[in-house]
Amino acid sequence: MSLEQWIFLIVAAVLILLYFPIAVMQDWLLLRNRKTFRNKCKHDDADNTARKVLCVITTNGKNPMVVEHIIGVVKSYYLPVELFVIKEERDKFRYSCSEIVVPASYETKNNTKNKMRALQYGIEWLHNRGYGAESYICHLDDDSIPTMDYLEHIFTMKEEAGQGYIRLRKAGIHMLSTLADMARVSNCDSFCQFFNSIGRPKSVHGEGLVIRADVEYEIGWDYGTYGCDDLIMGQMIVKKGYKFGFIPHAIMIAPPVSARDFYKQRRRWIISILWAQRKLREIDARAMNWFLYRYAVGWTGMVGVIIAIVGFVYGFRIPLPLEVLLGFNLLSYFLFYQYGTARTSKRFMLSMAMLQIPVALYEGGTLIYSLLFPPNIDSFDVITKV
Repeated sequence: MSLEQWIFLIVAAVLILLYFPIAVMQDWLLLRNRKTFRNKCKHDDADNTARKVLCVITTNGKNPMVVEHIIGVVKSYYLPVELFVIKEERDKFRYSCSEIVVPASYETKNNTKNKMRALQYGIEWLHNRGYGAESYICHLDDDSIPTMDYLEHIFTMKEEAGQGYIRLRKAGIHMLSTLADMARVSNCDSFCQFFNSIGRPKSVHGEGLVIRADVEYEIGWDYGTYGCDDLIMGQMIVKKGYKFGFIPHAIMIAPPVSARDFYKQRRRWIISILWAQRKLREIDARAMNWFLYRYAVGWTGMVGVIIAIVGFVYGFRIPLPLEVLLGFNLLSYFLFYQYGTARTSKRFMLSMAMLQIPVALYEGGTLIYSLLFPPNIDSFDVITKV
């Protein structure tokens, strides 16, 4: 073989072999976990009448009417749930529930900023008013809505913390962002469900994170990082010896409404992990390695298309075993997105099939964008919520 053929073969082999473990694991987990999402969960009948459940929405004040909608939906369940909004002093909107107002002068010990600063003030505020071991806090972003089943489950959960799975609402406002977010649905139904069920959370997200109030106060949110608060909190809960469980119900979220918001959101996630990697490695190096592996390799399932095209054009042929793995990777990648699409709405399945490659490039481009144009560490990317 020529030098060019050797280089092509080596690159192809590396890309195929890097993605293969993800393909196998996600296929196995979706098959393993399918009954969880097919059957209605039976709640524990344990008597926990003394337990308090709080829904706490943290907002930057940019989406007050969306927050009001969330408050209205939760109130419509007629459950004994206390509702709080953590907001900045500059936010003059009056929300229709209890407010925790973060003073402009408030500073944390580690000079944490933005959302984590507000969360730290919030848990201190609640602790000072007597919320402790009898209270469970369900954290909501200012676009996430818990289902009624989700909140009912919190009243009887045995673990000190936990989280459920994601479903999309307001789907289709921006097609590529919606289709790309359907992978989050598949991720939750596979990886989140698995790791949370065994008490080793690896894919913690801010939407619907439930923590017992005294545990949250003990750990706190004052990490001094740019972001990554949800991932750090999940790892810290386990490191401190508390139990983390899976909530077999949905948190409803809305995909970004534009390409600009999608890229800003993904950049914040990616850069948060990179800038917090020292902190994460101190807590659990294996979790950090998993995060980096998933972000760096997770989008490469569609690389098989590129390899096939290049090989056809230039007459390069990879060995048969690699061809078999390549086909398996590609099929798994396409089916993973189709699964999330079916869970969201079957009307999007044809669009996903036709736009799968553009969606992969659209999503994969966020990694390149994040590395080339990192955010200002003193700012915090805010996106439009619906």
